Amino acid sequence: MVSFRFSSLFVMVTASLTLAHSFHDVDSLFPRQSESAVGPELQVLAEGNKIFRQSTDPELLKKLTFEGQTPSFMYFGCVDSRVNDGTIFNAKPGTLFTERNIANQFHSSDTNAEATLAFSVAVLGVRHVVVMGHYGCGGIGAAIASRPLGNIDAAGGAIQSWIEPIRELFESSTRPEIVELRESIKGRTDVPFPDVREPGYRALVEENIKQNVVRVARSNIIVNHYALLAEKKENKSDVFIHGWVYDVENGEVRDLGVSVGPPGKPIPALPWEKVAGAGKQFAHTHDSTKEHCQDKCKSTVAHTLIKTKY
Repeated sequence: MVSFRFSSLFVMVTASLTLAHSFHDVDSLFPRQSESAVGPELQVLAEGNKIFRQSTDPELLKKLTFEGQTPSFMYFGCVDSRVNDGTIFNAKPGTLFTERNIANQFHSSDTNAEATLAFSVAVLGVRHVVVMGHYGCGGIGAAIASRPLGNIDAAGGAIQSWIEPIRELFESSTRPEIVELRESIKGRTDVPFPDVREPGYRALVEENIKQNVVRVARSNIIVNHYALLAEKKENKSDVFIHGWVYDVENGEVRDLGVSVGPPGKPIPALPWEKVAGAGKQFAHTHDSTKEHCQDKCKSTVAHTLIKTKY
């Protein structure tokens, strides 16, 4: 009996010490907040939130709270702080369902992006998916510049891995401005970050947007949605995918003329001025993308090859 009590006491003491040590570790990770004055960079956010609350219709916020969101737009954009989708479009809450990452990339292997696209199309019923990049994009510029020499730390490795598809696009693109830039730096290991107005840099921004429009259009999420539209068995909205570019220098949004929609459906007229020549080389890709969607839609309807149902 004495041995049992001693063992129990030993276990309790050990557990207490372990928990105390664990809490100590947590405290070291989350130190007590300083009692000093709020920093000016944080005060800016507080003031901004105050202005937002004063200028936003409280009834709109209540409606969104109790009735939920019904955005018309799914927005794939860059994380760049200069390219805030709500600010650029002066959009009210509930307008844009947003996914952002470095250089506005969409990959089917990215489960976060896939789930966001799926939820926006299947659950929220968005009608437009916008892929929007911007001139002066850091991710695009880094893909043009030489790779870092020597050992790369965890942060650098993550960035280089993410922009690798853009490096591949830079190496393979046949667009004249990009070819000219690529040839001018061929063989160099000290290529700097390009000038923001470098034509090849701007062209690569546009080509990256176009490539990601194609990726979205060819995703199983969109192909399956178009198949359900063709079946007409479910009440699904037409979904159109657009490629737009933002100019950080003047705040202007322009259309690349590469929109894709359900087979047989006309593309809605867009309110943006088109970028001259940006969509020329996309014509063949656009046709092949439409054919790809049409072929997959037919296969889905006839053979139920894509089994995911919304």
